[in-house]
Amino acid sequence: MSNKKRKHKPKKRTTNAKQTPLQSKKKSKILVFTIIAGGILVLIGVYLLFPGEVPAPQISEFSKSKKENFHLRENRLTLPPQRFSGTFRMAYEAARKIPEVLDRLYCYCRCQENLGHKNLLSCYVDTHAST
Repeated sequence: MSNKKRKHKPKKRTTNAKQTPLQSKKKSKILVFTIIAGGILVLIGVYLLFPGEVPAPQISEFSKSKKENFHLRENRLTLPPQRFSGTFRMAYEAARKIPEVLDRLYCYCRCQENLGHKNLLSCYVDTHAST
């Protein structure tokens, strides 16, 4: 065996001007995150600087006249929406909210002639509207 020592040659480091795909993905993710975070901070700042007041609920003419339903042709109350589910429940809730509108509408299922209903509101005083 020989006692010669090997000399290590230092490797030359070369700088790559091009980025690896991993580095460019990482930088683009950081950029996107920075833009989103900046946008959120701007929105929070605008919200804190200009707090909007919640407008008072507007009372429409329909809701004013709801309390005075003496002028309605249909005098019976609509069925409670809690008895129904899904779209039928929403329909009965709407009928309860705007009876003066439904009182003016003709029902096209011909229940006025066949069942003696006065108008569309009459369909909601019984289960006819849910069938």
